[in-house]
Amino acid sequence: MNCPKPEPCPAGAAFAVAACPDGWIGYLGKCYYFSQAEGNWTYSQKNCSALGASLAGIYTQQEMDFLMRYKGPSDHWIGLGREPGQPWMWTSGKEFNNWFIIVGGGLCAFADNGEIASSGCSREGHWICSKLTEKPAGRAK
Repeated sequence: MNCPKPEPCPAGAAFAVAACPDGWIGYLGKCYYFSQAEGNWTYSQKNCSALGASLAGIYTQQEMDFLMRYKGPSDHWIGLGREPGQPWMWTSGKEFNNWFIIVGGGLCAFADNGEIASSGCSREGHWICSKLTEKPAGRAK
């Protein structure tokens, strides 16, 4: 019986896959960390920074659905905040474009049960960090 041989891969083709650190979840080119600890918004952002990340931004409905699915029943801080009387800003520096409703009148935002809510920034909560996936070193041969 003659079985066809598989086509060889093109020279130099990279097979290494971008990866996330242990304990992080990869989705659409980003790595997400869902904390078990709790802290206020500033403490949460500092923890994300120490991990080479920032509090998560939510720029698409896909990201929103993913975060709501994986965060569980607890509230989690996200990277959206504002100064009194000022527009909402992402920790990335981008101005929030109002593509979803933020419930409440606080200055710091969190993922609640199926919605984004806001409260005072000193409230204790879990947090979600995000960063781009890590590029693998070298190429697979």
